[in-house]
Amino acid sequence: MKRRNLLGCVIAAAVVMAVGGAIASAQSDKDQGGKKYAPPSVSKDHSKPAPRTADGHPDLSGMWIEKYGALGTDPAAGKSEVRSRASGMPAAYPSDALPYQPWAAQKAKELHDAENTDPLLHCEPYGVPRIWGGPHPARLVQLPGELIVLYERDTAFRIIPTDGRAHNPDADPSWMGNSVAKWDGDTLVIDTIDLTDKSWLGSGKNAGEGSGTFHSEALHVTERIRRPDFDHLTVEITDDDPKVFTHPWVYNWNMTLVPNEEMYEDVTCSNEKDYDHEVPDKPAVTNKSAAAN
Repeated sequence: MKRRNLLGCVIAAAVVMAVGGAIASAQSDKDQGGKKYAPPSVSKDHSKPAPRTADGHPDLSGMWIEKYGALGTDPAAGKSEVRSRASGMPAAYPSDALPYQPWAAQKAKELHDAENTDPLLHCEPYGVPRIWGGPHPARLVQLPGELIVLYERDTAFRIIPTDGRAHNPDADPSWMGNSVAKWDGDTLVIDTIDLTDKSWLGSGKNAGEGSGTFHSEALHVTERIRRPDFDHLTVEITDDDPKVFTHPWVYNWNMTLVPNEEMYEDVTCSNEKDYDHEVPDKPAVTNKSAAAN
């Protein structure tokens, strides 16, 4: 299981190069002695009912992962394949999957083409909501009145009150945001604001390294978390940013319980001294599109 997260942020930096994924995968196979890692089997069918806490709510506690057993190149890395909403054919840019306003769509393409603008390449965090998904587990710890989320990615955490309180009006913008939550039946609804506009959104299906999917400081994220049965967790995310989107954008992570999985330290840019070898020598894009708007 240690091979699952061996390459860390080095892979995230290398994905802007066309050969990055192939090199990382080959190296992982070499580290495995030429053998492919076979992850433990996980339940794909509906299992026994989800446990409940003393207050009657589903207990979301557990170690959850969205892409279990994906080794070598992180499937969240690389320029993700997306499909044009109109034609159904592969789109030219990952950002085409997002409902950007015309000027914002152009800016996202410029960020993508610059190849060195992804915050991850500058040793900055994934942030919310980009931190979800992929082969990195998240441990949820449900306590009376709060939910603790521990992410392997970035070795990050969130402590979210679940008692229905209002947002802290004095919170500063941050990578993980200002989150509060309340129950809607068996669904925990997390409401997050005050997110720094330094982070990116990914591309929905994965973290979308190099995707150019920026957002503004007006981003409002809603996460609806359900545990439909013992072995499965669904995280539905709505990104609402009226400054750059034409309408809210909704996508899902379907996660599986992995009780025997371990969480490893994921240190951002542990090999940043080799940055010049990982990123093409191109200047950062200038935001001509945004300036015109």
